[in-house]
Amino acid sequence: MRHHDGNTGRLARAVWLVMAGAALGIEPGSTVGAATVNSAGTSLPGDAAPPSAQVLTLLGREGTYIDWSKTVQKSQWHPGLMSEPLIMQDINAEIKPLAAERWTISPDGRTWTFFLRRGLQWSDGAPLTAEDFEYTLKRIADPQTGFDVAWYFGAIKGFTEANEGKASVDLIGVVTANPTTLQITTTDPTPYLPMLLSDLYVVPKHIVSKVGDTWSTSPATAVSAGPFKLASWERDRMLVYAANPLYRGLRKPYLERIVYKIGRDETLFPAYLGGEIDAIPWIYEGSVSPSDIARIQADPRLKGESYTWPYYQTWWIAFGGEQTAFKDPRVRRAFAMAVDRDAIIKSVWRGMAAPAYGMLPPGFHCADPARLKGAAPFNPEQAKRLLAEAGYPDGKGFPKYDLLLRAASPSVQTAGEAIQAMIKQNLGIDVGVQNLERKLFMDRLNKHELPLVLIPWEYDYFDASNFMNIYRTGGRHPWSNAEYDRLVNEANSTMGEAQRCATYRKAEDVLVRDPGAAFLWHPTVIQLWKPWVKGEIQRRNKFGIVGWQRPSKADMLPYIYIGREKK
Repeated sequence: MRHHDGNTGRLARAVWLVMAGAALGIEPGSTVGAATVNSAGTSLPGDAAPPSAQVLTLLGREGTYIDWSKTVQKSQWHPGLMSEPLIMQDINAEIKPLAAERWTISPDGRTWTFFLRRGLQWSDGAPLTAEDFEYTLKRIADPQTGFDVAWYFGAIKGFTEANEGKASVDLIGVVTANPTTLQITTTDPTPYLPMLLSDLYVVPKHIVSKVGDTWSTSPATAVSAGPFKLASWERDRMLVYAANPLYRGLRKPYLERIVYKIGRDETLFPAYLGGEIDAIPWIYEGSVSPSDIARIQADPRLKGESYTWPYYQTWWIAFGGEQTAFKDPRVRRAFAMAVDRDAIIKSVWRGMAAPAYGMLPPGFHCADPARLKGAAPFNPEQAKRLLAEAGYPDGKGFPKYDLLLRAASPSVQTAGEAIQAMIKQNLGIDVGVQNLERKLFMDRLNKHELPLVLIPWEYDYFDASNFMNIYRTGGRHPWSNAEYDRLVNEANSTMGEAQRCATYRKAEDVLVRDPGAAFLWHPTVIQLWKPWVKGEIQRRNKFGIVGWQRPSKADMLPYIYIGREKK
């Protein structure tokens, strides 16, 4: 068996000290004077403000739950604050042990055994056990839960059948061997399973089985296994997370509190300028307007507080299935060739994006976008010919569809309208543009009810499977191609890295040339952090990025602290 060692006993403490020291730029063995210890038992760095000032204030949209095993689309961001996944991703997108101190893989690559660290507990003192993880996965698989991205865990044996109501959830490949040992069996060898499990946010069985889906909405029942716990939630106003004094994991926080104000995207930048919040961790999907981005770039102070890099996210137009005009690949290809990516990037995003020629973003695992540049180029004349061949000369007789957007910002709305104009000009087709509420959009998308959408996907873990699985038959989109499925399934179960990437690229070729989508752009992220926000965000990773790489997941928040500069 292949054996993956984690951290136990003294080694766990040593690893924690290395992680904390690295976040601060401190070499192991260095001293930082007389340390101040906060309520979580963490020694604060020498340049940190006192514990009473260790408060980070952010702003964002409100969710219905703080429970990513019930719903992603309706949950509050930052599930990692109150949960403890088996595995975590560090700033280099590499997997590290978290709740699981180590794991083994069977010789056939299908059975994984995870050994939990002893002493883990919930904030009410109840032990965190393997049974909680088993319960969480079976709850996700249960169709009664209505989990909105259940296909995500489809590699687990029996998971898809259970989620489709064809088999009992008790038969999926998840077994508790003892309180600290969890066994997961996959249908095929799945080398990326540990990365997948970094997004498994465990829930407390002893609470959820009694309280139900609302367990995470009240401090009285929202028990936490993570570095923070829910202190208060005033609907439509703010959430407050407090350091969890009973946390026994490797991510003991520096911060005492995180205040999460509720507000619309358009209030982010004014709130930052006014000193009401300490950071804007996510400026993409147009959450801050291009004109405000231009202001950031022109202002020396704001530019000095900004972090910028190409983001691992792809935007594309997705098409409906067999019940729509898009069942004809010539129609899909005509739409793909009628949209000028470069013009949208220049006019809407002011250059803060790169053209997308395929699914995998530049620099991502297995990505090689240059080879796809000529696969579906902007070519209005060819687009018109294809549309005519499909029976719609100059757009005549083409059904009326709306281009549907998901809770779009003004900038994404503008991008949608630019696409609308290009389709009219280049194909003679009138499409509307409609902005839907996020949960409604995703419910209908997952049911394959939307004929024409503008949609992104951002990475959850650094592996091509995270993007490529979206388009497998039965996934998020109705497009289906047997050759694509075969190639992605083959790559997913291939243990050799070079062969995996070669096979994923073949699958991407099929997706682009069929096409399953019209790929448009990869955004550039800009984050803003006040100068007193310190710690892990100041550390450059192996990709050359400084900043918070996965802001929706709260990966960095335990390693952030407030410096003395804050007045």
